[in-house]
Order: sequence, then C-alpha cells, then structure tokens
Amino acid sequence: MVSSSSSLPLSVLDLVPVPSGSDAPAALRETLTLAQEAERLGYTRYWVAEHHNMRALAASVPAVVLAALSQVTSRLRLGAGGVMLPNHAPLAVAEAYRLLSALAPGRVDLGLGRAPGTDGRTARALRGAAGLLEDPFERQLAELIAFGTGAFPEGHPFAGVTAAPADTAGTPTLFPPLWLLSSSGYGARAAAVLGAGLAFAQHINPSVTDAASAIRTYRAAFRPSAAFPEARAIVAASVICAPTPEEAEDLAASLGLMFLRLGRGEVAPFPSVAEAHAYPYTPHEQAQVAASRERVFIGDPSVVRARLLALAEQTGADELMLTTLLHDPAARRRSYALVAEALGLSGLGLSGTPLTFQTV
Repeated sequence: MVSSSSSLPLSVLDLVPVPSGSDAPAALRETLTLAQEAERLGYTRYWVAEHHNMRALAASVPAVVLAALSQVTSRLRLGAGGVMLPNHAPLAVAEAYRLLSALAPGRVDLGLGRAPGTDGRTARALRGAAGLLEDPFERQLAELIAFGTGAFPEGHPFAGVTAAPADTAGTPTLFPPLWLLSSSGYGARAAAVLGAGLAFAQHINPSVTDAASAIRTYRAAFRPSAAFPEARAIVAASVICAPTPEEAEDLAASLGLMFLRLGRGEVAPFPSVAEAHAYPYTPHEQAQVAASRERVFIGDPSVVRARLLALAEQTGADELMLTTLLHDPAARRRSYALVAEALGLSGLGLSGTPLTFQTV
C-alpha cells in the first residue's frame, strides 16, 4: 500500500505505428498529438525509435520526427531511442543532433544502438554497396563523440572537421547527452566507461534479472562526465493500459498478431483488433503470440502500476520509458494518460484537471 505520490519519472518511447486502414501522414500527425499530451501529463522524455522496411512503423528517420516535435512542445526532452549507429556515418549523426539541439536548446538526447533496426538485406542497402560503414561500433562511437565535441586527437585525419552547426562561445554545447541502448551487458559496460546514460530495453529482453545485472554493472564501473555527473539508468517497458483488464487484453490482440508477422518477416501495417480476432491461428502460432505477450504489461491502472513499480525496484532503474503499440490512436493516448494518473505524474489528468494520486 502506497499512500503518497510516486516520484518515479516516466517517459515515452514512440515507434510511430501505422494502423491498417490509415497511412504514414496520419500516424505522424498522431505522434505530434501524443507528444503534446505526454508533455501535458508530466512525462519527462519523448524518444523516437529507428526502424526500416516495416509498414507497421513510420519512424525510419527519427531526427525528422524530432524536428517536428521540437516545434509543438516546450518542456519534453526529445531524443532518439535510438539511432542505429552502424547504419549511419558518424559525422551525419553528429550534425543532425547538433542541429536538433539548436531547434530545441537543452532538450535533446541522443540514444545510440548497435542493432540495425531492420533485416539484413535492408541494413546492407542502408550502409551502401561499398561497405563504407563496416567499421566496428566502438570506432564509430569514438568518431561520433569526436565530431560532436571537436575532440579529435592531434594528427587524426578528421581533425579540424567541424560538425555544423558549431558551438558559440559562452553558450552550452549543442552536442546532446549520449545514452547507450542495451538489451545485454555490452551497452552497460560501454555506457559506464563513457560516462553516458544507460537505457535497457526490457521490452526486447524481458528478463528482469538481465536488466538488474546490466544496471549493477553500469553503476559499479561508471565514470562521471560533464553530461552525467552521476549514473542514470532508464528501463524501457511495453505497456497496454485500459480501464478494465478485459479491455486491455482485448486491445493487446493486435500487438500479438504484429509480433507474429514480424517474426515471419512480413511487411504489413499494424493490424486492428478485429483483424487479430479473425486471424486463423495455428496452435504453434497461438503459442508464439502467447510468448510475445509475456513481454508486455497488460492490465487496468492498478495492475500496470504495481508491475511498473516492481520493475523499477527490481532493476534499480531511475526512470521508466513506456512504449504502447495499439491500433486505435485514442486508446493509445488513453493508455499513457491512465498510467500517468496511476503513478501520480504532476501533469493534468484525463479530465484536464490536475492529476491526483490513486492508492491501490
């Protein structure tokens, strides 16, 4: 029994789903609306994830989405969750996110991942036939930081190359704080050495033990930096919240079908609940869907609240980042609002009145 407001910061990870029967322009307009709602509700960050060759998701270039978000929000921290660095030239990433920082000073995060965010063929197409970006991740990361900060060692072939826009004397740097994405121990160790933030993808690797171990490793080896005087760990979780457990379970049907299609390499829009119910699942497919749903926190506000607080306590997270994939945009917005209200964020509730904490 908790009797006071939770101080646990909550943030949003948006994959920009494209529902069947809709299109990418509508999905992007919905992302602008959801970000404004998240800001109103008291969420801390709004990150956009990079995915390619997926008709169900529209955020192939997070920086473009974030540029639009910077113009319709004023408080939210905006970031990539993340940039899949092997797909990009480090200088291009440094310039894109310095430019975003100029659009939204002091509000930009740069999350970096090693995965391609797509299938192997598409990754090869992104990186070019010449294999220009086949460098090890560690070398790419070092180049990105050097381009971002202007700190190439003397004699380096890129020394003197300035990532634009350049910093202005006497003002904070435009290069944003770095976060390393992780679903294993590698990202935790790298983030600790760099003095970066750590974002563990529990929605990808649902093992609470792995998340807790990664965060312990990160904290034990953490080296303070200008951007992060202290270690800071986010855990990302997949959540579907509705007024009743029955409705939440029903809404989750479409997510199960999407996971099934992704596992088969199918490229299709995000399915509706009706499509999911009409799909003729084989027993093997039913088992696959059931397994995929184990990664998602599904329930009414009291159930979701209890599971999220337990996740934060068990992993040692400083902050939780929630990703909610639903076919109905209104149901998705409502899910975030219900969670905000259940965990006592200091924003406005569904009625437009200040949020009040609900004990359970």
